[in-house]
Amino acid sequence: MLLQEFNITILDRTGKQNIIVDFLSRIQNDINDVPIEDKFPNEYLFAVSIKSPWFANIANYLATGKLPSRLSPREKKKVIQTSVTYSWINEELYKTGPDLII
Repeated sequence: MLLQEFNITILDRTGKQNIIVDFLSRIQNDINDVPIEDKFPNEYLFAVSIKSPWFANIANYLATGKLPSRLSPREKKKVIQTSVTYSWINEELYKTGPDLII
């Protein structure tokens, strides 16, 4: 049903040329037929969420000096406090260790 929206041509091979299909058609099937499920649950999913990396707010704060407005005051304070141990050098984020080595 999903292929109906495309303009395609299906070419059929005879059983001797298509070995796998020929083999599968000869297998005895004793199981009762299962009805085909016409609904595709993933077809109705349209929401996509993208999670930023843990360091995105720190890197943005060090690069621009601004914090996102969507953060709460508590989250803003945490980003500022955490960014003290990081440095933004040549568009790369570095962490300064307790021995003051980057």
